[in-house]
Parts: sequence; structure tokens; C-alpha cells
Amino acid sequence: MKKIILLCMPLLLIACGDSDGNGNTNNEPLDSIIGTWVLVNEEIVGGDWGNSCRGCFMENDAGSPDTFVFTSSEVTKTVWECKNDGSLCTELTVYGPGNWENIGSNIYEIEGEPLQVTFIGDNQMQTPFEDGDIVQTWERQ
Repeated sequence: MKKIILLCMPLLLIACGDSDGNGNTNNEPLDSIIGTWVLVNEEIVGGDWGNSCRGCFMENDAGSPDTFVFTSSEVTKTVWECKNDGSLCTELTVYGPGNWENIGSNIYEIEGEPLQVTFIGDNQMQTPFEDGDIVQTWERQ
């Protein structure tokens, strides 16, 4: 009887492994970027942007705030562009869905393009835009 139990033990361990069937293990934490993020601020930190369009995020803007939606493997970004007075500069543009990957050190690759992210606590992140001339702040919904 002991021999049968010992022979079945490896099969039991394989059957009870941590894999979820998708190549992920239960021990891998969910990536911090997964979720829905809404633009809450945009700050010009360099360059001359004068009367150019900006992301919509202010209360009286004609467009809705920009959003990033990250699932475990895809990302979609919706963008409205507003003028400084809040009027619409560009209608809704949707980017994606596209694949993303965490390549380490808070750098994500979205469809081959790097995105540097600075997480602020659990509910905010900042991303540079336009070669770092603009810093966007996003809030998790």
C-alpha cells in the first residue's frame, strides 16, 4: 500500500501545481499597472507649447479625460485633446488594444515603444510625454 501511495505522490504534486493554465503562476503578483487610469493633471516642464492642444482632464473641458486601460496582456488608450480654454481641439482617438510588457525598472513596452512610469502610492502614476516636456498624472479608478 505504501508503494502505491509513493508512486502516486508525484502525480498529485504535478496536478496541484501553481499554474493557472495560462503560463502564469499564483505566486506572481499582478502588475501594478493593471487597471483603469484616468488623466488628472498635465504639466509642461520643458519646451514651448504655447497654444498647442493638451489632454482633456479639467472639470469644464469639452472632452472626457484621457484613459489608459491595462488588462493582464493588453492596453487601450482613449484620448481627447482640448485647447487651453477647454474647447475641443481633437475628437476622441482610440489607440489599441495593443500588447504591453513590463521590462523592469518601471519601464513598460507598449507595441515596441517604451513608457517610463513613476508610481505614486497605489492609486497614481506619472508618465512623461513628448520627449519628457510634459508630465501626465494618472489616477487609478
